[in-house]
Amino acid sequence: MTGRTHFAIGSNMVWLIFLIDDRSWIILTLPLLAGFVALLPDLDNRHAQIHQWTRGLLRLFLIDRLRHRSLLHSLIVLPVVGFLFSFLYFIYPLTPIICLLAYASHGFIDGFNPQGVEYLYPWTKNFRLVPRFLTVKTGGWIDHGLFILGSLGVLFFLLLFFGLIKISWS
Repeated sequence: MTGRTHFAIGSNMVWLIFLIDDRSWIILTLPLLAGFVALLPDLDNRHAQIHQWTRGLLRLFLIDRLRHRSLLHSLIVLPVVGFLFSFLYFIYPLTPIICLLAYASHGFIDGFNPQGVEYLYPWTKNFRLVPRFLTVKTGGWIDHGLFILGSLGVLFFLLLFFGLIKISWS
């Protein structure tokens, strides 16, 4: 998927906020934070924008030597990522969970690409979440559709937050 699709889908993890039903203003920053976090697994992709933005930092950690869709997309990295995001609790109580889910959403939707993902890194086998004939081409019309749906989801979230639309659950 394209970076903008990952950003839009990751931003939708803020819907968890409605579990607490709090309307503090800090919430408005969380879709941006979640969208950025959803881009982080592509640090291993030399062509991804997030890789270009952080190139100097990556050289310090030698991350640019990883195969794309390997360690940073795998299930093994999620506990480490979750621990690192736990330090964001002070921003808002659900921030660590929102960030972890946004990060995990990246690997999940990449599982619909024909190339698959090394979910069980260091095992180098790529897994797809659907049969090859149902996979989604990066930049294709389904990718664009997911971006539009993700963007509409964030817009709907903001409209609910500001009370411009109301939903009654009873």
